[in-house]
Amino acid sequence: MVRYLTNSFGGFAGTVLVLVTVTLSFRFTLDPADMPRVLDERLELSLFAENPGIVTPIGIAIDSLNRIFVLESHTHLPPKDYKGPTGDIIKVFVDSNADGRPDKTTVFADGLKEGLNLAFSPEGHLYAVTSRAVWVLYDRNGDRVCEEKKKVLELVEPASVYAHAALLGITFSPDGWMYVSRGNTGGQAWKLVGTDGSSVSGYGDGGNIVRSRPDGARLEEVATGFWNPMDLKFDGKGHLLAADNDPDSRGPNRLVHVVPGGDYGYKSLYGGSGIHPYLAWNGERPGTLPYGVGLGEAPSGLLAAGLAALPPDYRGQMLATIWEESRIVRINLTAKGASLTGYTQVIVEGGQTFRPVAFATDRNGAIYFTDWVLRNYPNHGKGRIWRLTTRKGIAVEKPQPMYAPVGPDAAVEVLNRLYNQSSPAEISQLHTALQAKDPFLRHAATVALARPAFRQQAIDATRDASPLVRLGAMVALQRSGYQPAEPLVRRLLTDPDAQVRQRALQWVGEAGLQEARADLDKALTAGPANPALFETYLETVAHLSSAFIDAYRNRSEAYAKSIKRPLPHQFVENFVADPSRPAVLRAMAIRYLPRPAEQVWLLTQLLTKEQHPQIRLEAIRALAGVPDQAAGRSLLATATNPKNPVSLRAEALLALARQPAEVSASVRPLLNDPNPEIQLEAVRYLRTRLSDSEAQRVLRPRYALQKGGGEEPLRQQLALALSPADAGHKLSHRPASLAEWQTILATGGDAQRGQRVFYSVQAVCSSCHAVQGRGGDLGPDLSNVGQSKSRTQLVQAILRPSKEISPEWQGWYIRLKNGVEHQGRQIDVGEKQIELYTQAAGFVTFAKNDIQDYGMSKTSLMPDGLEQQLTISDLRDLLAFLQAKK
Repeated sequence: MVRYLTNSFGGFAGTVLVLVTVTLSFRFTLDPADMPRVLDERLELSLFAENPGIVTPIGIAIDSLNRIFVLESHTHLPPKDYKGPTGDIIKVFVDSNADGRPDKTTVFADGLKEGLNLAFSPEGHLYAVTSRAVWVLYDRNGDRVCEEKKKVLELVEPASVYAHAALLGITFSPDGWMYVSRGNTGGQAWKLVGTDGSSVSGYGDGGNIVRSRPDGARLEEVATGFWNPMDLKFDGKGHLLAADNDPDSRGPNRLVHVVPGGDYGYKSLYGGSGIHPYLAWNGERPGTLPYGVGLGEAPSGLLAAGLAALPPDYRGQMLATIWEESRIVRINLTAKGASLTGYTQVIVEGGQTFRPVAFATDRNGAIYFTDWVLRNYPNHGKGRIWRLTTRKGIAVEKPQPMYAPVGPDAAVEVLNRLYNQSSPAEISQLHTALQAKDPFLRHAATVALARPAFRQQAIDATRDASPLVRLGAMVALQRSGYQPAEPLVRRLLTDPDAQVRQRALQWVGEAGLQEARADLDKALTAGPANPALFETYLETVAHLSSAFIDAYRNRSEAYAKSIKRPLPHQFVENFVADPSRPAVLRAMAIRYLPRPAEQVWLLTQLLTKEQHPQIRLEAIRALAGVPDQAAGRSLLATATNPKNPVSLRAEALLALARQPAEVSASVRPLLNDPNPEIQLEAVRYLRTRLSDSEAQRVLRPRYALQKGGGEEPLRQQLALALSPADAGHKLSHRPASLAEWQTILATGGDAQRGQRVFYSVQAVCSSCHAVQGRGGDLGPDLSNVGQSKSRTQLVQAILRPSKEISPEWQGWYIRLKNGVEHQGRQIDVGEKQIELYTQAAGFVTFAKNDIQDYGMSKTSLMPDGLEQQLTISDLRDLLAFLQAKK
């Protein structure tokens, strides 16, 4: 029986649907093929409710009486002909006989717009997050019907915003604070206001985490630098964790340990790609913090596993719904200094009709989660609620009470002691922490040092002998709004440490300190420079444009990312061509030529007229990507001139392989060059150009000379270019198993040769991976891979790439109706089209009408069989190159 009541409370008027309590008989229509698989055999999954009893559910919360409150969405991009209610509904499900099926359902409240999340406060009141407000919903008489609704936080700006980029998640701390996550509002100016007039605002910044008292008073920012933190929860030790979606081409989605004052690196001012010198995604920039765990695509909900009745090995871990990948993962967390790290394991996996969203647990420790069912964003009338429990007979940990006080944690206490430092007499402790390896300790010390009580000590610390102390002091002073900044920054631009100079450049750009423009070049010449420093320098020059400064300060564009920051006309080109500039800097600048195809004349002049080998080397590398006859001629002339350094000649041959011109006749004489490195690269080039019959005629005589000895890398390269019959005898043994490969590749290799292998057309490594700014971004950056991967791990990653795929690098495919299949790293599915981030062209858009199928790739985007194109010597050299990246 359904009864309609007209209700009005707290300025919120609407029609309240009240489903009068009745006994219901549920007949589930779930196709067995749609049943998600539970990958932990100790757990079991059952369907609790489904449409039409529940449709497009998002948030979920369970009260102390085990009543299940679910936010049913009807305003999430509803189609024009949508038949449902005009407002979102909060339904209450009661399973009074504990049979795993709801026998009573009522409507608690309706009329919400763009509802996203629910949570009960420690006092037992239900809070609802919509895209533009946080509401507290009162049910003082316990009849499961809300009689008063009060707005405690309101997003008063912008006037309109996409729901997934505004207010998102909510949780409460054991000490009673309310924490709310906010998306980046697409770069629009925003302002969030509490009940006492307290507010937080921004423009062009990233998403953030704020907190207030439960009544909406004392609103303040906790941390910033997020993309869209969809959910946040405390774990059993009191760490605040957020699940953050990722910028378009940066990745991965990340689990972040949120600490006071934390900056996690993203700003919407710099667009959606996430690639910019002032940005960080894993603590790469001074003053930003790294993430804890990489997650799969579109994490939506978090749950502290300790709140559930799960096997003992789940204690201290988190669960996350990975909406896009139709999965629930277990996040295995371990301590890492004062923070956390870990890895994920899939425990529930479904198909295209399984889209898990949010979690809650009842007081018995059963887990309930909502399921949007379909990939379609608009409201579609489908929905499910699932119940995840431990099988009978399996030992479980007793669930922790919600909001129970957490016990002492040594790492948290260390951070808190640093945060609470307020006496100048304690400066030595801050100096020590600023030099710690742990970025969270350095951060806590920086936050403390930014207090007015430490102002003079912070200024003095910018002259400390330790570059880490100087760096932390500078970040602290900028955080504190120190003025006048210009004299201090001018000095720091000449600091002997490159990282300090880089951070000073960023301060100049972010603050728009045009008076320091004349000193920017000193940051490049005061000490050794590197590509990251140079890129930051270029962006700082662009930031000091008067047009940009005025537009940003006046908020002249609705979306901050729309404000242009052009470099002065021909700035990089003039920098490269200026002989008065240091050669090493001119060489770096070549990498940043905006349109190398338009600079063939300049590049060929640098290659033929300049004497500095690094300038010539970078000119070669730039010309490699420019298919041009003049470029090809210059590269060939460089390669064949015996007066040139061997390194340049070898690089020129490597670059020639990417040129369309056919010059194999001119390269063949290099097979007899006195230097074996040139011979090696000549064979590598000819492998890409000669037919089988030509290879036999040209390369077999050269191979015959190697039978009696000679350079092993060259002999292997020739052998690989020839079939066994062409070579005239059985080729060198090639391992047949990973274990054999591990043994034969355990040692050896030449890093310089390995760099050429990395950028060769045979290895294709650089198509997807970058090293120090050169290469693609479809796969992880390998600039520091030697720090995190052993040689054994590198061998496995190269030879068996699909054996272990990190969730942050999950591949996706789109299969068109014409049979063509495209693969990429990130996917964005809209109502009428799908975007896929691809190796060749970045984001590519496909009309849904042209698509037959799409989904997650079961294998790595990195192809199998790479070793078939490389010699054993090539692989040893490649490994030596990667191991050196530390």
